[in-house]
Amino acid sequence: FSPPLLLLKKPIKNVLGVVLSVGEKTFTIFVPSLGLSTRAFVDEHKDRFEISLQGEDGKRQIMMQRKGGQVVGQGTDHRTSQICAKVFAKLKVSCYCKEKAPIDVKVLVEGNWDGN
Repeated sequence: FSPPLLLLKKPIKNVLGVVLSVGEKTFTIFVPSLGLSTRAFVDEHKDRFEISLQGEDGKRQIMMQRKGGQVVGQGTDHRTSQICAKVFAKLKVSCYCKEKAPIDVKVLVEGNWDGN
């Protein structure tokens, strides 16, 4: 069983991801449904989010403001347009196979985890 190769044909969308650590340009996310943790890169989210780094080591967080406002069909709720990636934050993520070598899991943040 190789999660990256499985995701090549069948990406997994809108699953729980828990932030384990936050750096300046990356953050580590644990995806319980796949049983793995991987890094999410801030640069891979810049097309969909305005991103700012806040705090210092140990209390660092990455604020992600959705470009264009809220998610379609979600109304104007503040929680759907702003995401805070900090340690132990629960996020809604989608998992793909990386397009370039080395083969690995690519995680993209979709929003805040709402329990569904």
